[in-house]
Amino acid sequence: MINIAVFGFLGAVARYLCYVAVEIRAHQPKLATWFVNSAGSFVIGVCIGAGVSASSSIFAFLGAFTTFSTMALDSVKDFEDGQWKRGTFYISATLVCGLLLFAAGYSVASV
Repeated sequence: MINIAVFGFLGAVARYLCYVAVEIRAHQPKLATWFVNSAGSFVIGVCIGAGVSASSSIFAFLGAFTTFSTMALDSVKDFEDGQWKRGTFYISATLVCGLLLFAAGYSVASV
């Protein structure tokens, strides 16, 4: 249990550091959220493709690293601001990229 907490903590710290690094360079908070979700999807695909057990601590790290709730919040803000196209694009890009990167990670690891 402590192992899960430690890896979850480390994942949250890694997400924050990646978020800050991307936001500083791109000045786009949504891009930072998209980046961590996309990177996490790829790594999860690699782990599953390599046969890593779902009970492994790496999944606690990745669960804390990725952030579906922030993506949802950003999208709802767009919709509330009347930015339907931007919100829809953001959701679509996040889901499509996440699925494609998961598949790529899975393929790379299962070769």
